Amino acid sequence: MKKIIVSMLIFVFMLSVVSATSGSIWTTRESCDTPQNENHYDIGEDVWIKGENFDEGDYDWNITGQPGQASCDPKEIVANGSYTVDGTGAFCFKAYTVENDDCGEYKASFDKRQDNYHVVPEFGFFVGMLTILSATVVFFVVRKE
Repeated sequence: MKKIIVSMLIFVFMLSVVSATSGSIWTTRESCDTPQNENHYDIGEDVWIKGENFDEGDYDWNITGQPGQASCDPKEIVANGSYTVDGTGAFCFKAYTVENDDCGEYKASFDKRQDNYHVVPEFGFFVGMLTILSATVVFFVVRKE
């Protein structure tokens, strides 16, 4: 009888541990209706944090630039706050609008869950192409004269 009681207690404990560690998050853009797990953002786009399978309660969240050369904001928290998850265990909220000086890798964290996303610098490709084009034009114009 003691073994059954101990086994039941262990089982209940394991269920509470699994419940406490459940939950997943994703980043998405524009709103909660768009596909989840969007990982590339342009300047001015909104980063939404979407999650499911969380216990009801209050949770802290933040968005942090990744260290070293990975981000224009290394180890800086660019946005943070708290959010209350209701009994459904699902949520979605606008967390951040990508700023003009953002670039590289960022990590969105909600409680202990994380999702990375990448910010593409504005006009990077187009400015590069215009620079090459203008250098080519200047080279041929100067060369003709």
